[in-house]
Amino acid sequence: MDHSDTSRFYRDNEGRMRAETAERVEIFDFVGGIEYDLHPNSKTYQQILISRNSASVAVIGGLSWTNKSSTAMEDPERSASMRFSNAHRSASIGVGEDLGVQFVNGVKAKGTRVTVTIPVGAFGNNRELKVVNERWYSPDLKTLVKSSNNDPRFGVNTYELTDISQAAPDPALFQPPANYALTSRKH
Repeated sequence: MDHSDTSRFYRDNEGRMRAETAERVEIFDFVGGIEYDLHPNSKTYQQILISRNSASVAVIGGLSWTNKSSTAMEDPERSASMRFSNAHRSASIGVGEDLGVQFVNGVKAKGTRVTVTIPVGAFGNNRELKVVNERWYSPDLKTLVKSSNNDPRFGVNTYELTDISQAAPDPALFQPPANYALTSRKH
């Protein structure tokens, strides 16, 4: 079964971020310490206080997470090493590879691949399974530009940043529109 999600993502030079889908828009203003959760269908939004020290944001479908640790964003090799270490503790054997540097969607990126081997019987499996995670990280943009996780138990999941523009986004993208109403405050 194939499934695809498309989102738009913006980041300004102050570190503010905006992630949008057709159903939801989230604005992360780390300078002001506020997240805006916008609902385009009802033209309403909520404000949520966030740490000004948050370093990373993940938005997948309708869910999002902020993280105070910037390890995965600043050091993908350490992040891959941590995944290997966690996989190793669960009786799996992992191998990391440096894939070098190449251009991915017009952006210079450094690639890593971690292959984890799940032994026979680890969870009732009757054969050895290989899970392959490949990541392409742009040090210039400080973001992941492409990843693929091939796990025979769950299929292939891919992420790709496309139509990359390094021009400064419109500052209005990082504020709720004037015609949206604040519905409630979350803390």
